Amino acid sequence: MGSTPQLADNLTRSRLEGVSRPRLWLRATRPRYLPTSILPGLAGGLVAIGASDTHWALLPVALLALLLVHAATNMCNEVEDAARGVDPPDKLDNSGVFNTGALSIAEGRRLYAVLFAAAFALGVVICLVQGPALLLVGSAGILGGWLYTGGPRPYKYEGLGDPFIVLLMGPLLTQGAYTAVTGDPFYAPAFWLGVAPGLLIAAVLAANNLSDIQGDRAAGVRTLAVRLGFRRARVLFLFALTTAVFAPLVLWIFGLFGPWILLPLLLAPLGIGLASQALKVERDGDPGLVMLAPRCAQLHLGFTALLCVAVLLDRI
Repeated sequence: MGSTPQLADNLTRSRLEGVSRPRLWLRATRPRYLPTSILPGLAGGLVAIGASDTHWALLPVALLALLLVHAATNMCNEVEDAARGVDPPDKLDNSGVFNTGALSIAEGRRLYAVLFAAAFALGVVICLVQGPALLLVGSAGILGGWLYTGGPRPYKYEGLGDPFIVLLMGPLLTQGAYTAVTGDPFYAPAFWLGVAPGLLIAAVLAANNLSDIQGDRAAGVRTLAVRLGFRRARVLFLFALTTAVFAPLVLWIFGLFGPWILLPLLLAPLGIGLASQALKVERDGDPGLVMLAPRCAQLHLGFTALLCVAVLLDRI
């Protein structure tokens, strides 16, 4: 009788049998998580309402570039984790495409390189219209996405994923979209607007790492959760979650936005529920951790959707 991981591997393989190659490619990008880059980018772009010399036709181009970078990063994560034997086949958020052999590691590396290159090409198009201001932001996003699990020394495996992801999935997204529309390299409201989405993604990552402590430690992956231990890593999750939920209040207090920016606080009870769920869990590997990251991702989507509405109402 096979072990649980072997059974999970066989089940995943059976589900992927007969699936077309394009569908496997799409699956490996983790498509249900891709809106977590589009919505913050849209919010940042909407900050430009009322600004002079805006090129609104470039906003969808910028959002497509963000989508491609995020898809490439997700696929890179899948490929390189599979290459290092980090994620088991039964991991909830793993596509299973590479760690079951449905697609080869070499093919995955070619695919995410193409996605990164396509995003860079769109960035060049924007720079031809708006000047070089976006080049630094865009290049930082691409390098940050690749080096997370790719390259000679991935920073995810050194415990640096949590702090870097706040910037990459927060202010760089909101400022980048604003820069694409206006050509302005820095605008404080657009930049600081991204802090809440970035912290929420950091909370998703922290929750995911909490549930993976045993597997990551066995694979030699020293995430921040592995380095800190369960209880300190849980404090990190609670800090990121709480700070994110109440970040709009700080934006309002400092006068970067009007009171409409407080709209996402309507979802504060959901954040409190997630914090309560985390506090009930006493150790890594507890089944109560399984749904913590997906539920936190749902909060991110709802929160950033309300953030888009809040920015729109603030600017019109």
